[in-house]
Amino acid sequence: MGMLDGLLGQILSGAMQPGAADDGGLPGMSGMGRASGGMGGLGGLESILGGGGGGAGMAGAAGAGGLMAVLLQMLQQNGGIGGVLSQFQQAGYGKQADSWVANGQNMPINGDILSKVLGSGQLDQIAQQLGMSRGQAADQMASALPDVVNHMTPKGSVPSNGDDLVNRALEMLQRGGR
Repeated sequence: MGMLDGLLGQILSGAMQPGAADDGGLPGMSGMGRASGGMGGLGGLESILGGGGGGAGMAGAAGAGGLMAVLLQMLQQNGGIGGVLSQFQQAGYGKQADSWVANGQNMPINGDILSKVLGSGQLDQIAQQLGMSRGQAADQMASALPDVVNHMTPKGSVPSNGDDLVNRALEMLQRGGR
């Protein structure tokens, strides 16, 4: 949590848009809602990435090579939202993964769980991209992943265009949130 909560809180502070529902108090995410509608199909990620108004955007907060870009690339390389959720289910963490999609509280995971699901090779690459140790990268990715999946599944299920959402979000981030 800690530093990542602060970063996500800053980025997500603009996530509440007219028509978005209030999540009712996720730790460190007060005022953040499960966005729906009016977001160009990105399920609230437009606000996270900075294209939806008030937020600074990930590009402004951490640079295009930051955590969000790496997380989206990880989703892309692992079969999109559905592919990553399937990996968690196969590794015995389906309850946690399902909570990120369902309406309600997201169950957290830790870096050890993410390491088990993704494997050390992929986490080594992620750590190198982020310029930190594998443990730090795993912890930060594990902290952010539930909220990203939550925002990409605003209606409580994986959208049929989930892969397109990941690609569009990554493109948006690379354009600086515009």
